[in-house]
This record gives sequence, C-alpha cells and structure tokens, in this order.
Amino acid sequence: MSEKKSKAKTGKSTAKNNSKKPTSGKVTKPLRRVSAAKSGQKNKKTDNKKTDSSAADSRKAKLFGRLKKNDNQGAYTSVKNRKTAFLNKASGASSRGGFEQDKARFWTVWGLALAILVALIGRAYYIQVANAQFYQDKGNELITSVRTQKSYRGMITDRNKLPLAVSAPLATVSFSPHDYAREYYELKRIILTNPDSPQLRARMQKRLDAMDLTTLAAAANISVSELRRVTAIDDSIDVTDEEAVKAALPSGAGSHYLPLLNKVTPEIAQSVSSLDFPGVYEKNFFQRYYPQPQPNSQLLGFMGQNANDPEGGYEGRAGIERQYEKELAGKDGKVLVLKDAKQNSLKEIKQVEPEIPGKDLALTIDSRLQYLLYKELEKAGRLQRARWSTGMVVDVQTGEVLALSTWPSFNSNNLNEMTGENQRNRALLDVFEPGSVMKPFTVAAALDSGKYTPTTLIDTNPGSIRVRGYTIRDHRNLGMINMATLLQKSSNVASTKIALSLPPDAITNMQKQFGFGKKTPLQFPGEGSGLVVTPKEKETSRRATVSYGYGLQVTLAQVAQAYSALAAGGVMHPLTLIKDDKPQPSKRIMAHEQAMSIVQMMESVTEPGGTAKGAAIDGYRVAGKTGTSRRINPKGGYYTDQYRNVFAGMAPASNPRLVGVMLIEDPRAQIYAGLTVAPVFHNVMKEALRLYNVPLDKPLKTEEP
Repeated sequence: MSEKKSKAKTGKSTAKNNSKKPTSGKVTKPLRRVSAAKSGQKNKKTDNKKTDSSAADSRKAKLFGRLKKNDNQGAYTSVKNRKTAFLNKASGASSRGGFEQDKARFWTVWGLALAILVALIGRAYYIQVANAQFYQDKGNELITSVRTQKSYRGMITDRNKLPLAVSAPLATVSFSPHDYAREYYELKRIILTNPDSPQLRARMQKRLDAMDLTTLAAAANISVSELRRVTAIDDSIDVTDEEAVKAALPSGAGSHYLPLLNKVTPEIAQSVSSLDFPGVYEKNFFQRYYPQPQPNSQLLGFMGQNANDPEGGYEGRAGIERQYEKELAGKDGKVLVLKDAKQNSLKEIKQVEPEIPGKDLALTIDSRLQYLLYKELEKAGRLQRARWSTGMVVDVQTGEVLALSTWPSFNSNNLNEMTGENQRNRALLDVFEPGSVMKPFTVAAALDSGKYTPTTLIDTNPGSIRVRGYTIRDHRNLGMINMATLLQKSSNVASTKIALSLPPDAITNMQKQFGFGKKTPLQFPGEGSGLVVTPKEKETSRRATVSYGYGLQVTLAQVAQAYSALAAGGVMHPLTLIKDDKPQPSKRIMAHEQAMSIVQMMESVTEPGGTAKGAAIDGYRVAGKTGTSRRINPKGGYYTDQYRNVFAGMAPASNPRLVGVMLIEDPRAQIYAGLTVAPVFHNVMKEALRLYNVPLDKPLKTEEP
C-alpha cells in the first residue's frame, strides 16, 4: 500500500515538474492535468509493454492506443513514435498542428486550386472551342477585311455583234492631305526620338525625302502650291507633342479627299498610284458607255445608282439594261485582303466568293438601220414642228425588231440631258387611238365572216351616215366602192356599214386575234397593253367608231406586230428583241389567201389616187395604210387642231420581207399622214431593202428622153 502511494507521489511529483519545465519538444500551451490513478495506470501499462516483447498483436494495438493518447496529452514521444503521431489529431502544445487541421487546410488549398483550374479550362474551352469563331472574326477584323470584287457587266451588241453598250474600266485617284500630314509628322518624330539608331533614322529620312509634293504635283498635273496649301505642313511644331501634332493636321472639307484624277483609264491612273505616295488612293470601277447614244437611249435604257448597294454600285434603271439586269450584271466576287492600320489593302489572301462576269446580250437591232431611222424621225419631227416621233422596222419572216427609235432623245452617256419626256420609249410605252390604220383588220373581219369578198360593193352615198345622233363622214362622197377602194380612200362610211352588218364582237374579236389589247411578247419594262372593249348590241356608235380606229387604245409595237402577221400571210410571228432567245411558237390567225388579198388591196394606198403616194419605193411594190386621227383633249372630246399621223406599210408587197410603222405626234406644218410620215417610211425602207439585198419586184422607173 505504501509502495503504491510512493509511486503515486512520484507520479504527482513528476507531473508538477513537467508543468514547470518544458520537455525536449517545444511547448506552446500547458499540458492538461491527469489524476494520479490514471497516471499510475498508464505507467503500469507502459512497463508491461517493455517487458513483454513477444506479446500478441492485440496487445500491440492497445499499446499503440496508449502512445497515441499520451501524445494527445502533450507527453514526450520519440522520433520513432512521431511517424505515427503526426497522423493523429493533436491536442497538445505542438505548433505543427494536428492531422485534422492539416487535412482541412490540405483539402481547402487543393479545392481552390482545382476550382481555379476548372475555371481556366472552362474559359479556355469557351474561347477556343465554344466561341472560337467569334474571337477569330474579331481578330480578323483588325488585320483583314472582305472587299467586293466588281464583276464585269456584259456588253449589249446589235445583231452584227457591234457594241451598243460596253463597260469601260476607269479609275479615280484621290489625295488625303490629313493622311499625308500625319505620316510626315510621324516620320519626323521617329527621326528626332531615335538619335542612337542611325540606320533607322536613315530609313525614315529616305521615306521623308520621297514625300516631296513636287513629285506628286508633276505626276497628277496639279499645282504644287495647291498641295502645299491643303497639307499645311508646319515644320516649327514639336512633333513629340501629340496634342500639337493633332492640332496641326488638316481638318474640315477636303482634308480627307482631294480628287487628283477623275474617271481616267487605269493606265493614266497608274502614273500617279505607282508613286506609292502617302495619302494617295486609287479606286477602280466600270463605267457604262454607249457608242451610239441618241438612237438607242430609250431602247437600251440607262444605269442608275443602286440604293441597296453599300458599295454604291450601279444597276439598270430602264430599257434593256433593266429588263436583263440579272443576266448582264453577273455576280460580284468577294476577296479577303490583308490591310494596314490605315485600312489600305496590302495583298489579297484568298477568294471568298468567285466573281461571275455578266453575259453579253445580242439584240436583233441592226445599228445601221437604227441610226437611219432615228435621223429620219428627227428630220421629220423638226420639219413638222411635232411633239415627238417614233418608228419600228420588223422582219416579217421572224418577228425580229430590226430598228426601234424615238425622237427627241438624249445622250445616255450624260444623264443631265435626260428628262421625263425624252426618256420614254414611245413605240412601246405610249397608247393612242390609231385611226384608219385599223381598217385593214375591219376588212379582215368582213372577209372572215363570209358576207364579203374583195369585190363586194358598198354604198357610201351621200358620203356620210347617221349613227345614234352622230354623223360619220368621208372627206368626199365615194359612192359605190369595193374593199380595195375602202382602204385606198380610207372610207369611214364603208367601215361603219361593215361593222353594223356584223355581230357586235366581230370587229373587236379580229383586232384581239391580231394581238391588240395585250402586251407584245417583248415584255419591255413599262410596256403598254392597250385597250380593246367589245361593244354591246345597242352600242352602235361604238361599233362604228371601233371599225375605223377610234374608241380603242393600241401601242405602235402592236400595230407593227399585226401588220407583220398580215404580211406573213396570216401567221403571227411574236416580236422579239433578243437575238439568241428561243423564238416563241408562231400561230396562224387567218387564211393565207385572205391575208394576201388584203396586202394586195393596200398596194393601192401607195399608188396614184391613194393617200400615201409618198411611201412608194422605186423598184418595189409597197403596201400600207395611213392613219390621221385627232388627239384627245384631256378636258373632253378631241382637239380640232391637233392630229396624230401614222403610216404602217410593208415591202415588197409580192413577198413581204420588212414591215415599217412610223408615227408623228401633233405635226404643225402639215396634218395628213400621207405628207408627214409616209416620206419617213419611204426613206427608211428604201435603205433597209438595200441593206438586206431584197430583190426588186417591179421594174425601175426610167426617165423619158
């Protein structure tokens, strides 16, 4: 018992000593006190451990547990035992901390590192994979740009491949005083701020010497004093002061754009652009050019700026240019180019979209005949002091339009001459009451009805007829006449009697059959369709007026197409203006014998006693019909002093090859078609027959000795 007490006292004494004197390990906080009983128990277990080295594994585990407990209480442990102790939670005074604290810090640090790593990987994935294209595009915008490569617009040629509209390459060279001055001051700054770099200074000085404005002035043929004025170079400023340089740069109107060469050939522009002068820029484009402007201006149309094109390109705005815009224009290409800081193109990198050049367009027009027609229309229009004149020539066998022109015209190379009046293609756009040129179709309806033959006589006495309160007159009493005389003398009374003897729709149905009342197959932009209204049974006055060309509206192109059908023996060949187009199918609209009998009747119109002797051509039989109609008064009724003259004819009448239709609006010198437009037909058709080597079909006149 005393022995146990002694041991307890010894343990207690040791504990006290330990509280005052630290162990060999560093103590940062006091150890916890333990009871004597527990201390004695621990010592006993420790002694058992030392004496029994061959104990079972279970005892080793207990011993390890005791050592762990002692370590937690701050007791001294050997280096050997520390290997096990650092794995356990510390509760003593060691500054190394316990395993649980280290583990928490360990996982916290690695968790943060892992989170940062995941964020970096996610960001890299977003930039390089998920949104890579966006950043590539942003980067490309800084050093590259996509430039439009203008396609070459196709040519328009006549039937003989002679150019009527071509696109000529042109260039405009401009000068930016602002860019020049900025480059000048920058070079001086580099020279001034790099005294220790003689090679760099030498290169910059060489570039500065090359910026002599005298060289640019000589190449561009411009005053050097003007260049010095607009650049306003001030050598006294401090080029290292950014604000001073900025204030010295040219500003205001003309500071960024001064034209040096405007719309010149690329060869001329090259003489300036090849200098590689700072601030000099060249812009290349195609300019539409019309070698034969006035005769073709209304037919070909003109070019106008496309408001939807950011590059400020041009497109066809009228005529053939507009109708075939898609085929002629082709498709612009796109090129990726490398650019410098001033947005200047350095070099082409690749073709983004290929350029598709426009297709050439061959017309059926013969430029020789076109010019002749225009000059004759101009001469007659000026001579008659008319408002305007227009005409067409058509190939009977194919329906091809060989000539189509209108006076007055304008120079399509200078749109300042264009007005709302002179740009209209009158032959296709304007509708009018044709007058007596419709009488051959009234005769056609009569023959088609079976009630009339070419020899049938019609009583026109006393030279007038009363219809629904209106009096219809001839210029004189013609008496009993046949169909040929009806056409030769242009009898309104005979036409009225034919119309009233036929069903109400007989005349208008025949007119529609010949193409009146609808657009021609030309489908020209803005083309008129005309108007043919079928009168009712009781509308006798309308039935009468329609028979001699009043009460309906037609275009000159419709008249030309209808007369071509008569000349072709009753076969309608649709009109065409494009040489390479697949022709539309022809169709027969009346019997060959009847059509040719009408042609034969119309020959008398150009013979002595007819209304158009001025249309006769020596060596050729000519058939045709005049039309002199009153112009409509917008206030109602018709003018009593204003007329419209039309002549439609064909030659040679024995086997018609060409049809010509001419119109003069409101002639003032003379009022009858036989005196105004018949001579135009004569002059044009005579040359046309010669150009196409059409054989004569009647003897030439010989002068009497």
